[in-house]
Amino acid sequence: MGEVRSRMVPRVLFEVRCPGCAALGWCPCAGCIASLAGPEPALVQGADSVALLFAHEGVGREFVHAFKYRGERAIARWLGDSLALAHLAARDATAAIDPTAIDAAAIDPAAIDPAAIDPAAIDPAAIDMVTWAPTTAAHRRARGFDQAETLARSTARALGVRPAKLLRRVGSAAQSGASREVRLAGPRFEGRSRAGGCRVLLVDDVVTTGATLRAATAALVGAGAQAVHVAACARRGRDRVPAAA
Repeated sequence: MGEVRSRMVPRVLFEVRCPGCAALGWCPCAGCIASLAGPEPALVQGADSVALLFAHEGVGREFVHAFKYRGERAIARWLGDSLALAHLAARDATAAIDPTAIDAAAIDPAAIDPAAIDPAAIDPAAIDMVTWAPTTAAHRRARGFDQAETLARSTARALGVRPAKLLRRVGSAAQSGASREVRLAGPRFEGRSRAGGCRVLLVDDVVTTGATLRAATAALVGAGAQAVHVAACARRGRDRVPAAA
């Protein structure tokens, strides 16, 4: 029995599946990365730059749902590395990134290679802290974690800077599932004094109307942040204006 268990344990501990297609192996697989749809641009008032990875549809939606709702955190490392690269490209940082692989104007998720990050080439003064827009207490209890915080910590690790809780959510109203009118009104945040004089990278999982990131950015600026850059995984098209018939 002991021999059987010894053969089973490595498989149980190390089996990883792609959240997009459930294939056993690397998370996510190259095929699913290649199939990610590019995001529509998003404007976040007050932000110095905005980086987005993919559209919240198809495989991209599966990536987000696997991480956010099913607790499959194996993909968090790839998302964090990709957000770090996307941020560097969006702010035109001097980093060892192949310009043919990543275009600051239109990031191709299929071309993102986490190994392309050269820590020695990253300017440590460009970003002082990585933070996140906190979810509601109810969502954190239900999911067992704050998905934005997990992403922020993974992104901070890739960039070699500190993650820090610089925002406090005011009230308990959630954005998920809310009407467009409620989303546009947005949540409220208070910025912590630690943000004063700092260059901050604000991380979130999904952008719909952008109200959450606008409110969070305004709170950080109000707390004295010198600069606020934004990076998010997915762009949801829920707030798109329908084309005229």
